[in-house]
Amino acid sequence: MPYRSLREAVLDLERNGMLLRIREEVDPNLEIAEIHRQVFERQGPALLFERVKGSPFQAVSNIYGTFRQTEFLFRHTL
Repeated sequence: MPYRSLREAVLDLERNGMLLRIREEVDPNLEIAEIHRQVFERQGPALLFERVKGSPFQAVSNIYGTFRQTEFLFRHTL
């Protein structure tokens, strides 16, 4: 069954060990991008930034960072 929301997909990644929560406050100006770049280069997990400086919203990145993650997320629709 396809996901009803991005949050549902992110939680599924987390339940299956493919998500890393970043609990420290991060700056959206270059800091998030640099963290993402380093994790992507290492074929790492999806990232959920829980505290984005100056924003009431969380941010998620690298959810399609590896073929394994992409295949996992689309397993019900391919």
